[in-house]
Amino acid sequence: MNKYLASIITVLLALCLAAPVLAADPSNPKPAQGDLSLPLPGGGAMAFRPVYIGEGGGPFAQRKFMAGDPFGGFKEHPTSMTVGGAFQGKSGADGDWLYYMGKYEVTEGQYYAVMGLPQGASQDLLKSNKPITGVSWFDASQFVDKYNLWLFANAQDKLPQNNGVPGFVRLPSEAEWEFAARGGAAVSADDFDLRQPYKIDLVRCEWFSGPTSSHNKLQEIGLLEPNPLGLHDMLGNVSEMTHSLYHVEYYQGRSGGFAARGGNFYTSQDKLRSSMRSEEPFYIGNAKSGLKPNAKSTLGLRLMISSVVFSNLKVVREMSDEWDIYRKGKGADLPAAVSVGPASKKTGLTESQAMTHLQRLKEELGPDKLSETAKQEIGRLEAALSDIRFIRRQAEEDSAFAWAKISGERGYFLYNQLKKLPTVESLKNIAEKAGRTTMVGKYETLIEEMNANVKDALATLSDSYRQLDNISPDAVTAGFDKYTKFLVEHQASRQLRVLKLVREQYTAFNKEKRADQQQWTEQFKELSQTIK
Repeated sequence: MNKYLASIITVLLALCLAAPVLAADPSNPKPAQGDLSLPLPGGGAMAFRPVYIGEGGGPFAQRKFMAGDPFGGFKEHPTSMTVGGAFQGKSGADGDWLYYMGKYEVTEGQYYAVMGLPQGASQDLLKSNKPITGVSWFDASQFVDKYNLWLFANAQDKLPQNNGVPGFVRLPSEAEWEFAARGGAAVSADDFDLRQPYKIDLVRCEWFSGPTSSHNKLQEIGLLEPNPLGLHDMLGNVSEMTHSLYHVEYYQGRSGGFAARGGNFYTSQDKLRSSMRSEEPFYIGNAKSGLKPNAKSTLGLRLMISSVVFSNLKVVREMSDEWDIYRKGKGADLPAAVSVGPASKKTGLTESQAMTHLQRLKEELGPDKLSETAKQEIGRLEAALSDIRFIRRQAEEDSAFAWAKISGERGYFLYNQLKKLPTVESLKNIAEKAGRTTMVGKYETLIEEMNANVKDALATLSDSYRQLDNISPDAVTAGFDKYTKFLVEHQASRQLRVLKLVREQYTAFNKEKRADQQQWTEQFKELSQTIK
């Protein structure tokens, strides 16, 4: 045996002997940078991932996002929601608020390490990496309580802190769950709008029904690829309990059972989505046979780490000082202060309320009780409110025209790029067949540039649709009509055809509140083939 072969065998033997040391932690089968690990009784652990909200470190920082799905029926109607953080950390160069979401679903081993094994159960259950199922929401609450008390007594220094106050584990809210399931601040606005946050085949990321995935059986945690935030099995394997009561409209109306999120190993692939939600009753059964806590083989849980809001008096004072500025500024556009309608609808409602209050004041005082001066002042106030409404309307129409023009021009640019692209690709193929290597390289560079241009133009187009969505429908119609008239006057027939498609796309966006760049691209391609 030569020395070279002997060296290789020695290295291989060393690696084999070292394998047990290098084995992955069962509680974190796919460790990644940024993981936060909390210990468990008996020497185990539970992994968490940071979920940054991407809004900086202000005291009222929160992220507004659109929950739901336009095709999910009335139970998932697109609704504006917000999430806030629990701790401040670093995201890039700036400070940002974040919360921690469980990297995996809670396993049987983790659950029984805290709660203790059932009578007669095997010790092997403490090694199980399958998600815990068959427990009720009340069992989950007891688990959370016992785990927190153990952490406070044995590992308080391992918990993240908010101004010196240790955090605590709990079930996530619906908003926290969906924000994380969609990829949070780690993805673009358009990717956030997608039904699923994956760029690869879903079979590589989630467990769903059928022979290509779960085989209709519960699977161990961490076997598949994570979502963009590093979270595993968010949409499948087991449905997950949340801390939120179920409301048909997320946070208004009748309060029902608790909200469960995501699908499970019985859910078909075509139904798996980030917006998937269901109401789970706290108790199941009926009056005749009796009621018992709801516990299912398809229902599990995932923990998060949160904190109190008012960690000390300094925070209270800081938030008190910032409140008026926040409420008059960014907070004025958040769901707590306004509806999900466009800004014009909100201001229009405020103006109508002001006119109503003014009319009530006139009726309450009566014409006989008002001096001539008072009558004049009320008249001036009515006129001022009418002027404000007129000025706002004019400003809205000007803004709508500007964004309609931008969207039309971007659409026409996309049309031209997608019309030329097949020609350039054809020329590249001809050059390849002719063996003209230099020309092939030039065409490849050009194709790459054109594809980049298409990507940038799609992003601008979706941004313009979002801007138009903040304007009243009447003003948007007027803006598109004005730009249409401009193109007619300039005899721009091709641009008019493109603008018609742009208006159709915006109408769909306005209704669905979701960007669909793939569909837009196909529509522009089809149009480029029909216009000569």
